[in-house]
Amino acid sequence: MEIAPGVIAEPRVNGSIFRIYRDTRFSRDKTPYKTHLGIFMWEGEGPRVECPGFYFHLEPPNLLLGVGIHIFSKPLLEEYRNSVVHPGHGQALVTAAMKVSERYNIGELHYKKVPRGFDKDHQFAQFLLYNGLTAWMQTPIPEEVYSERIVDHCFEVFEEMAPLHYWLREMIKRVDRN
Repeated sequence: MEIAPGVIAEPRVNGSIFRIYRDTRFSRDKTPYKTHLGIFMWEGEGPRVECPGFYFHLEPPNLLLGVGIHIFSKPLLEEYRNSVVHPGHGQALVTAAMKVSERYNIGELHYKKVPRGFDKDHQFAQFLLYNGLTAWMQTPIPEEVYSERIVDHCFEVFEEMAPLHYWLREMIKRVDRN
């Protein structure tokens, strides 16, 4: 079974594996290393941060799994907002988000007001308050982490979150056509 056959997983630091060193230049905390493991597998052309993907974050005592795009670049944000208010694309987003939100969290609101130029009374206006779109769950570290069953565990969660990933993947395709 496949979720995203075009997923890119580069088993190297600054590929799929996030670096372990912290940027301490402007921080009071000069601890040099992160205390978590972050792995991101993305689908699409271009920089990984501009593609939807699957995120694995292990930081004792918790495991966080998620899908989506953390922060939209300016062109992606523009397409996202236009997609939200589009009758077909907006409804598809709401359908995907409702399906995923039955078991998982949907991102975090970033803006307090609907952006200028968009109707604050639009039926999907709440989605205009996001600057990225993710679905995620955080749980205490499950027993599967200590065995090869972790792959199946992650696959099951990612499969349930996949409708949001698919919607974002289609949105990215619309940006590439412009």
